[in-house]
Amino acid sequence: MPRLWEGWRVIEFGVLSISLLVGTAQGLVLALMLWRVATNRAANRWLALLIVAVAALITPYIIGFAGFYDRWPWLSFTPLSYTLAFGPLLWLYATTLCGRPPERAWPHLLPVVVQFAADALVFPFPLVTKDWWDTVAHAPIIAPALRVVTFISLAVYGRMAWRCWADYRRWLGENVTDAVDFDPDWIRNFLLALGLVGLVWLGFFIANVRDPTRNYFDQFWLYVIFSGLVIYLGVEGWRHAGMRYPVPADAVEEAVPAGRDWAALGARFEAEIEAKDLWRDPDLTAASLARALGTNSNYLARAFNEGLGANFNAVINRRRVRQVQAWLADPADTRAILTMAMDAGFRSKASFNRAFAEFAGMTPTQARASQARLKS
Repeated sequence: MPRLWEGWRVIEFGVLSISLLVGTAQGLVLALMLWRVATNRAANRWLALLIVAVAALITPYIIGFAGFYDRWPWLSFTPLSYTLAFGPLLWLYATTLCGRPPERAWPHLLPVVVQFAADALVFPFPLVTKDWWDTVAHAPIIAPALRVVTFISLAVYGRMAWRCWADYRRWLGENVTDAVDFDPDWIRNFLLALGLVGLVWLGFFIANVRDPTRNYFDQFWLYVIFSGLVIYLGVEGWRHAGMRYPVPADAVEEAVPAGRDWAALGARFEAEIEAKDLWRDPDLTAASLARALGTNSNYLARAFNEGLGANFNAVINRRRVRQVQAWLADPADTRAILTMAMDAGFRSKASFNRAFAEFAGMTPTQARASQARLKS
């Protein structure tokens, strides 16, 4: 028994290890919660796996600062580094959440299988063999190469995910009138956070290359940042886990005749929208409007964008705001502003306030106060 106690004396969770453990543990709990969410199941599970992968990267430092490697040196080469999964997982999360998942995800994760094998195949060997391999191959060649490939992967997949977000945001503006309710700012913030952490990580990597004497204690603040990233991804991912984003339909390319007068077509469509009060439909989308006008989405988008100089969202919401302004100017109309907004076709207070400020140049409350001053 005394000998057992003697062996355990080197295991001590101090400030360094506990600081990393607290954030990582919270992130893993949130990852488990994300995994169980039914809405956006596939996207949430990609995010959960990303959180787990980042937590795995931190784990050797949690147990290292606590003395595990001193007590059990055979733990070296435990396969806990899955950094080549970071890029594909962030891209898979973004594309899946935006309704554009790839047909096959597994080819993008093949590099992380190689990374896992680089440690897993060495792990069972005796410590002497591990130390030799670390000296001749792993530390000078394999580990730096994997880190460089990780940075490249993050840059490539991050760019792809950013483009996906930008395309989806543009699609929302051109196809739904309440785009503000689904504005995927979380995806943008998620990518910016990962990009910032990636730059800090690259800085530490360059510092280590320039000064090989740096040890894992010099890496502590980097992994504090990773721990914060785990919490951020978990908390914000959970906040947005139940958001049902509209799914883009596959665009059908229609042949467009040369010399089409888009301005005339746009004016004709706008006149029909006005005559039939189509703008008052709260469920109106570009696709449903195209059907009501007897055209297709491609023609409608060209007529609005090129003919009227505004996308679908702007054309419809501008008309709705104009109607609310007319109601506010009517002294006999005492309805609440939000009631007017709903009657004009808006589905939420957020989308109404955003549209009103954009097209009227003031808030709805300011508009009502202005009308009250004119009446007095």
